[in-house]
Amino acid sequence: MTSTQIGGRRNTISDTKNYAAFVCETFVKIRRPRYRAPSGKCPDTKCESDSPTLEERTMTEPVKKRARVHPGVDVVNQPQEDRELVALQELLLSQCLCSLPEVLDEVGWLERRILPQGACTAWTRDQALLFVSTLQLLCETSYKQLSSQGIQCRRLARMCDAVVTCNYRLIELLISDELCGGCDPYVRFASGRALPALLVASRQRIDPMWLETLADAALVPSPLTATFALDVFRRVLEWRDVDCHPTEDASGASTSSSVNSYASPVGSCNQVPDPEGADSQAAKCACIHALESRWTLLVNHYDSLMASYASANEAAITTFVALWEAIISVKANLSVVDTKPFYSHLDGFVVLLGPNLPPLLWKRLLGLFNEVMCYGSTLALQDTIAEEPCALAHLVVRSVKDWHLLDALPFRSGNGGFGGRHGGSSEEGDRPLLQKMCLLVLKSVAVTVKETRSDSSSSDASSSSGGGGNGGSSEEEAAAAADDMAVIARSIAEVLRRLDACVKSLMPFHPETPLAQWVVQLFSDQDDALVEGMVCCLDVEVGLSVALTSSLVSNTLRTALSPTQTFAQFLRTVSHDHEVLLDLLVSNETCFLLYLLRFLKYARRQWSDFVAACDRELENIMTVLIRLRISINRLVSKALFPYNIKPVLRLLEKCERMYEDGDFH
Repeated sequence: MTSTQIGGRRNTISDTKNYAAFVCETFVKIRRPRYRAPSGKCPDTKCESDSPTLEERTMTEPVKKRARVHPGVDVVNQPQEDRELVALQELLLSQCLCSLPEVLDEVGWLERRILPQGACTAWTRDQALLFVSTLQLLCETSYKQLSSQGIQCRRLARMCDAVVTCNYRLIELLISDELCGGCDPYVRFASGRALPALLVASRQRIDPMWLETLADAALVPSPLTATFALDVFRRVLEWRDVDCHPTEDASGASTSSSVNSYASPVGSCNQVPDPEGADSQAAKCACIHALESRWTLLVNHYDSLMASYASANEAAITTFVALWEAIISVKANLSVVDTKPFYSHLDGFVVLLGPNLPPLLWKRLLGLFNEVMCYGSTLALQDTIAEEPCALAHLVVRSVKDWHLLDALPFRSGNGGFGGRHGGSSEEGDRPLLQKMCLLVLKSVAVTVKETRSDSSSSDASSSSGGGGNGGSSEEEAAAAADDMAVIARSIAEVLRRLDACVKSLMPFHPETPLAQWVVQLFSDQDDALVEGMVCCLDVEVGLSVALTSSLVSNTLRTALSPTQTFAQFLRTVSHDHEVLLDLLVSNETCFLLYLLRFLKYARRQWSDFVAACDRELENIMTVLIRLRISINRLVSKALFPYNIKPVLRLLEKCERMYEDGDFH
């Protein structure tokens, strides 16, 4: 038996273990604080509280927290004017100003604060933030009541009208550095939120000089001032008329259980209707017109800043591109006539995409270009595409094919090969950047094919309407159109080949994986981009297969862009769950309805190709489609489907009938 010598005598291993346990127990007792029993309780009495607490075990003091200041509680030495604003905010949170004290009349709270010249410069940060946040809360509360109910509190309406029409240099005050005596970042941030609310609440009463001042501020050399002005315009253009928070009811009243001693019950509020109603379009159109007169200057200014990029101007540049995207976006709900001038000068920014531009600006510019070519929501549904998206698509295709745009993609730090590959793992790269780039290329190719098909269809229609006397000329025009389509097909094949090589060099995809499959894998975490990419691949394959019935280029593209392989990979990604397809059909966040409708038409017309491409997965794919049809029928029978889904149902039934009949040829 193994033994050891301890304290002059020979012990076994078991004795050594007992001695070690004794030493550890003694050490713990020494470190443990002695328990002091409360008065009237025996120290020997065992109870749950005898066990050491977390603080006792760690021998550290608990973290001291600042005492919470509850609404309505006066802080020591708080000025009277600040207490007035706190009371006003509490009334605004209750959605009613009927119990407003007389001291807080419609414009008195403004006059006492901003009319004395230079009074605002002496404010502390907290005073400035309190004033600006009160102004924002007033405008937002008034507008929210109008947008949700069409009526609002009488005192609230009068106070908001007084703020809009008082002409107390509010705009100049919020734009300048007068508040708090300098350029405080927190005050500037709060002012950038209050100013859009003030402009939207003004509706038809916006003073053009306000927006002229803002537009001039966007051109100043100071990046902070320019960023502030551009961000205000962007927030106005992205303003949503209906935006109810989950913690608020339909009327906009908070569901919080906090009690407000200043507030009157909402039911007893004296409410009045407003004939104008809540409409942010007036403010959006006013901003568009103010920017239009200076748009060329703005584009040239920020073009030069990007050409000679400096990190100090990054915030201003990104805000300008974000504003440009907000103007063009269909979500702004602006007319085509108003937004048409802002489609110019886009070609100059495509050329700027290079190794000297940081990844953030790459993503901003790619987002802008993707918004211009909104294929899934707009361009794919149009018979004739406008000139501006077509010109941008041609430039992107040429940049990828001839100018090696994909080589400069900053997928990783540095620049070399495809986006600066230095032998690291593919997971280290910027996946969102690669997604935006791939989607832009797919959109450009789809727009180019659609434009070419539209032109060829127009020429065929004009030649057929010319009568039978010009048979030779019509044949020559048809041959010329076919030659043009063949040239375009070769260019598109080269662009897609370069895109395929770029993606496979940056992502861990198998070299033999066709584009039709990896496009689903690449966009699997972005539903809207995934569906739009699938629509682009489907339209390109269908468009070129119709124009080029038999050629080597057509066969290559048909293999790379197989719609059936794309759909099969999509079903594998969603685990063949038909409920996912149903959710995408019901949702308005993607163009899945357009994709499914066009894919079912393709499958019905090219049934033999569809069956051959499905191979062993035919049964699984048809099972999903049959279950989808049953689920749609169930919703339609209960009148629960949000729109007319009958065209999709008819196509599903036809494909199911062909499958059950065993028509595999």
